[in-house]
Amino acid sequence: MEKKLNILFVSATIPYPAIDGGRIRVLSLIQNLSRYNNITFLTYNSSDKDGQNIKYLRDIGINILDVKFNYNKTLSNIMAISRQVFKGKPFTTAKYYSNDMVKKINELLKDNSFDILHLEMLHTGQYITEIQNRHNTKIFLGQQNIDSLIWQRLFRTEQNPFKKLLLNWQYNSFLNIERNLCPKFDVCICVSAEDANRLKSISPHAKTDVIPNGVDTDYFKPMDMKEDESQIVFVGSMDWQPNEDAVLYFCDQIFPLIKSDIPNVKFYIVGSNPTERVLKLKNIDGVIVTGLVDDVRSYMSQSAVFVVPLRIGGGTRLKILQALAMKKAVVSTSIGCEGLGLKHNEHLLISDDPIEFAKSVTLLIKDRELRYGLGEKGRKLVEDQYDWKAISMKLDALYRKAIEGL
Repeated sequence: MEKKLNILFVSATIPYPAIDGGRIRVLSLIQNLSRYNNITFLTYNSSDKDGQNIKYLRDIGINILDVKFNYNKTLSNIMAISRQVFKGKPFTTAKYYSNDMVKKINELLKDNSFDILHLEMLHTGQYITEIQNRHNTKIFLGQQNIDSLIWQRLFRTEQNPFKKLLLNWQYNSFLNIERNLCPKFDVCICVSAEDANRLKSISPHAKTDVIPNGVDTDYFKPMDMKEDESQIVFVGSMDWQPNEDAVLYFCDQIFPLIKSDIPNVKFYIVGSNPTERVLKLKNIDGVIVTGLVDDVRSYMSQSAVFVVPLRIGGGTRLKILQALAMKKAVVSTSIGCEGLGLKHNEHLLISDDPIEFAKSVTLLIKDRELRYGLGEKGRKLVEDQYDWKAISMKLDALYRKAIEGL
């Protein structure tokens, strides 16, 4: 057996409860990596609830350290704006900056012999310029998205001139930080080849590699529940703007077309922290907004079609992998399924036109054989390529390759 690596994994977000793609990815990676390495997980602790979640992770065997982060929204926003203006940092990165976190990382590197320092996303990647006592530690950046791409897409879809100006500012700030910081890392980990190519186009000197998103195929699997052929479902954190935009777009331009053909159709929006705009969708006949649920699998299992009408986004969508693992028929936009190597008419149906999207959903509701066929092929794909155990082993191999200087 190869020797265990000593890994310091830093994330601004506590990966429990694992209610969104980012948390699911981090928790899945550290749990699997812990089987054959020594993981120290460092994160922020800003509330009593955070403390409870940290305790849960310790109870399941994760060596977790925390830095107190007294998050005052007003003060944090003022500080973030000043860092954006004077240091060129994106607002959504600057508001996570913490002198205490910098100090803690440097203390740990000084007092311990870490083989790997893994900084997850630019929220913690921004500390690369302040790291001391590096010694022989290899430093990785985990990029769940190419952030500049998300902000560029938000900018392009925004109609309000003032908001458009702010979004363009964010977009250019992320371009700047990606261009200047990414070459400082030994490896920048992207979730798809598409994202790796985008990052290389922004920052040609950055060294990139790909560790895809995955799914727990033992947890997400077909359930013995009756499928409601009139039910459609979307799953995702509803305070994430791309998800909010997706369901607003679906309800405005796609759902009425489906409803005209299937009057009793129901659309379930399942996910935590729905915004005011999402909550108002409950006023539409047939639309159900659940908020946070104990188990998304029951909603997915009972639905005939899983929809991903995303127009904004980056990285890859774990929600699609989860749906495919449960043998669900999926209809997605091109952006919704980008980077996953999925084929139209083989693993799912893809449409970027609202009329064609509606036709695809209606077709799957009415054609059980087609629905089940897509589900079978989707399940096989994720078993072969996207199980978290195999993906974590790829990351372990990438760490070791960097240490050996290959």
